[in-house]
This record gives sequence, C-alpha cells and structure tokens, in this order.
Amino acid sequence: MTIFKYLIIGLGFITGGCATVADTSAVLSTKSSCCKSPADFRYEQLTLGTAVQLTLDDKSPAYAFGSGKSYFKAYFLPVVKKETTLRVRSWATGSVAFETEKLSQLYCPEVTFLDKNHQFIFSNDLIPSPAKGALATGWRPSFIADFEIPSAATYVVLHSRPGGYGRLATRYTGGGAYAVGNAYVVERGGEPIYHPCGPTADAEVSVVPKTNSQ
Repeated sequence: MTIFKYLIIGLGFITGGCATVADTSAVLSTKSSCCKSPADFRYEQLTLGTAVQLTLDDKSPAYAFGSGKSYFKAYFLPVVKKETTLRVRSWATGSVAFETEKLSQLYCPEVTFLDKNHQFIFSNDLIPSPAKGALATGWRPSFIADFEIPSAATYVVLHSRPGGYGRLATRYTGGGAYAVGNAYVVERGGEPIYHPCGPTADAEVSVVPKTNSQ
C-alpha cells in the first residue's frame, strides 16, 4: 500500500508538468515565422548511418509551410550513390505508462525535400508505427517513420502538419515494471496506449540504406 501511495504521488508530479496538444499548439500559434523562404533556413549536415537528436519545441524556429505553421529543423542530406531512406524515431513526450491524452503527445513527422536551389520537390507526413525487432532499441518505447529520399534532394526539412494534430499512434504494453522519474510503474501487458500527434518532438533522425527500412 505504501509503494502504491508513493507511485501515485510520483505520477502526480509527472502529470503536472506535461502539456496537452492544445497547449503546445496555442504556444506555436503565437510564434512568428523565422524566415522569408527555405533558402534562409539554417541547415545541419546528416551523415549516412548516424542518428542525430531532433528536438522541436517553443525554442525551435517556426515557419509557415504549405500545410501550416510548424516548428522545424533543416538538414543537408549526405551525398551517396545508393538509394536511401530518411528514418525518424519518435518517443512520447510524457511518461511511458498510464498515459492519457495529456501525457502521451508524439511527433508524427512531415518531411519536405528540397533540391540544391532550395526548391520544393515533395512533402509527406506519416503516423509512425511502433518500433519492432532490431529497431526496438532502448528502454523507452519508440515509433518509426521511414521516407524514401528522392535522388534530386539536397536538403530535407523536418516539421509537422497542424491539420494532423490529434491523430493517434497506438502501441501495446509489454508488461513489467520500470522507473518513471522517481516512481516505479507496474504495467500490464497487451493494453493499448494512444499517442496523439502534436507539434513538438522528442526524436532522432538518420539516413539509412533503403534495404534497412522497417
């Protein structure tokens, strides 16, 4: 009984600091667009096979894309001869168990590929799928979205589609016990947990050979 009491107290502290999709969208709506065009974006280099951290939040730049205003991060794509895939791995922004809509916001990526002159090639957005098999690494459940990289692409911009906020990605609990902050959580297996798409991101991005796509 004592353990359960401290579990509830611990989860209370966790829930108090989490924002809803509506909250984060409201903050984004007040943010000014950073740039006149993608040519003005700051681009970071991606390397084949190396994952880099992708964080989108109220400290990130925002831009009015064709699908709506969004936080974003922009990258140079590696120059390679083989066909490649852009992989985005996302984690829920709240706890890993007992999530409600308030706790479980997830980044559902929209990607925009640009040519060497920063001209639009195409955009696509996906609801990511739970990582499985060799891709299910680490102690936190993650979700994977893969995008084929067009041969003409020199740059890629990671953002989100406001019209898609609230769509749900679903995973199923595996059972077991683990720590969430200072609290220990016991999770029953086989229960669905729903993660609404939102404007912020706790994720990583990498370029991998196309044959390695999930």
